Amino acid sequence: MDIETKSIYDSALEIADKIDYHLMTQKTTHENVKELLRMDLRNFLIFLTIADHVIAKDEIRYINKSLGYTFDDETMRSFIAKSNIATDTYLNEPPMSLQYFLDYAKNDFIVHESKYYDISKLYVLTFQAIGEDFLSSCKHMDVTEVNQLTRYRFMLESKIRTYQKSGRLSSSRPDSIPFKPKSKQVEQEAAAEIPFIGTITQADKTENDLDSLLKQLNDLIGLDSVKEEVTDLINLLKIIEIREKNGLKAPSVTKHFVFTGNPGTGKTTVARLLSQIYCSLGILSKGHLVEVDRSGLVAAYMGQTAIKVKEVIDRAMGGVLFIDEAYSLATESQEGDFGQEAIDTLVKAMEDNRDDLIVIVAGYPDKMEHFIQSNPGLKSRFQKTIFFPDYTADDLFRIFEKYCKESDYILSEEGRIYLKDKLTHYVEHTDKYFGNARTIRNFLNVAISEQANRLLAENATTKEDLITLQPADLAAIFEIEEESK
Repeated sequence: MDIETKSIYDSALEIADKIDYHLMTQKTTHENVKELLRMDLRNFLIFLTIADHVIAKDEIRYINKSLGYTFDDETMRSFIAKSNIATDTYLNEPPMSLQYFLDYAKNDFIVHESKYYDISKLYVLTFQAIGEDFLSSCKHMDVTEVNQLTRYRFMLESKIRTYQKSGRLSSSRPDSIPFKPKSKQVEQEAAAEIPFIGTITQADKTENDLDSLLKQLNDLIGLDSVKEEVTDLINLLKIIEIREKNGLKAPSVTKHFVFTGNPGTGKTTVARLLSQIYCSLGILSKGHLVEVDRSGLVAAYMGQTAIKVKEVIDRAMGGVLFIDEAYSLATESQEGDFGQEAIDTLVKAMEDNRDDLIVIVAGYPDKMEHFIQSNPGLKSRFQKTIFFPDYTADDLFRIFEKYCKESDYILSEEGRIYLKDKLTHYVEHTDKYFGNARTIRNFLNVAISEQANRLLAENATTKEDLITLQPADLAAIFEIEEESK
């Protein structure tokens, strides 16, 4: 944390300590408010982390260092699977510590000698400051994470207004009740709740004809070899349909695919288009895309993984199930052999639902080869592999311009020359696992932020100023990248 954020956090901890001390002197059975605040902040930061469906190492590192936890990637995903943070209900439930802060917001003992006399504002400020510090310190900040921070702050402010009117928080959880240890039955019931962790992209019904979908495919930047393979596949499916109409035998065609390539190379985008293309050809009934990774398939307890996989399959019926980083299912972990249980359940589901379900597994080329070889059932069902190459410097420049256009920005002529030169150098010297198109989106976010600072400093607010990115705005991108290496 930066110094200012730590000062705010320490003030909130001081208030929590005073509440705990006061309750102790009153001999009141209660939760440890300081620990509740720490857990609420942990859940809040995890809520921001999963907003972009990527759990980055620097995000885990921030949570551990700032709040004193010891998560790694596996334990983080396991925790998310057991909690309600990834569900739609999370934003409906106020944090547990909020009730205590509001109950004692006007208590003279609590606020005496405190830097902040409005405890409710301090509470909101703590989450806002830590959230902003968290996002600014993470390498790949996504706009969806910023949006979730705003939503969370609005939720807190709404709960506080409700409390100020009625003296209670709007929640399905009873307020101000003494703490009692959970019974074994309650713990078992809680463990049995298996939330869906993933995303569902519905088919665009306005553009569901084959020609329109093929145009979307061909309009994608780069990916020439991918477009060629997909087009060949579609042509084969068309011929098969014509053969069947003429009473001829149809050759067997694999429906399931392995997509290999580095992150940000368009695998999810092509999977979405394939789902709609297959729907337009009458092969799938709905044409939507369900995207999950290991955390969306593997549960934390014995017997739950098969249930979880079946629920995901049910959601994906009629469309494409896209499993990112699928190789992690075949990796032994402290969770035991639940990954193998997920694979076994998946293989059976693919066979049982072969008429209206397509499964695409994706990941790094070498790791996906190991994954497919790990199970005979996988090898027989995934017979088609499509490789997604990294984007060239020219591709990345065109992607940057596309993102600019979508956000009402343009590059100055000097900016175009500067960015092309820098991207050429960047592609030649960067880690092979950089985020491709995802990284370019982050680049634009950095440039936009830097431009805002420059325009205010220069008092330049004409329309042309507002939409134009200059080399000075772009320079910050590569300074940040260099510092992060």
